[in-house]
Amino acid sequence: MGIWQPTARSFRKLRSGFLALSRLRLWLSLLALGFGFWTVGQLVTLRILHRSYQTSRHFIADIQPESTPSRRISAIKVKIYQESGISIAEITSEDPTLLEREFQFTVVTPKDIEQAISEELQIPVKEVRSLIYYRVL
Repeated sequence: MGIWQPTARSFRKLRSGFLALSRLRLWLSLLALGFGFWTVGQLVTLRILHRSYQTSRHFIADIQPESTPSRRISAIKVKIYQESGISIAEITSEDPTLLEREFQFTVVTPKDIEQAISEELQIPVKEVRSLIYYRVL
């Protein structure tokens, strides 16, 4: 027996062995990386779920209560009499105290009418705009 002489066949075997080893190394590192992410995710989830949510018993609220009549008003119908310079507003409501009310104003522009109704009913102008219907005579 003499000295071992490398052949093309032996190089192919050696090369295929290295390829198999590198593939195995790749898959094992991906598996370890996935397991690491899963473990960290589980730890974070458990920490969040087991956290106690104790809040202080005292709080300060700086809000004003909403006026209840605004929720009970169904519609506001306004008849504008251009020649005489007056407008008549009919308030239709579900509230027994406001069932049907009528107001007379000496303004004829919609912006002024909305403002006057808002002051009279003590509701925001925005709500008046959403409920109002005009009729010019």
